[in-house]
Amino acid sequence: MIPTLDDHNITVGQLRQNPTQMLADVQGGERYVVTSHGRPIADVVPHVGSGWVPIDQVAQLLGKSGDEDWARELDEQRAEQDLRDPWQ
Repeated sequence: MIPTLDDHNITVGQLRQNPTQMLADVQGGERYVVTSHGRPIADVVPHVGSGWVPIDQVAQLLGKSGDEDWARELDEQRAEQDLRDPWQ
């Protein structure tokens, strides 16, 4: 990560002395760049969730018909087609 103007810099020594305040700030959305001897060594940023959706929500969404008119039109077209097994 490239430090931006919105990032706070904190030295390893400062972090060692009071990690609680920095972690509270990060929980509130702040970002920190941890430095050692003036060089950035780590970024501490708010956690971002995985984006996974629970399976029960996926099943619920897949169980719904998006457009009933479209589904009805597909059913009509399927009924009109002469679907035969070419191997018989």
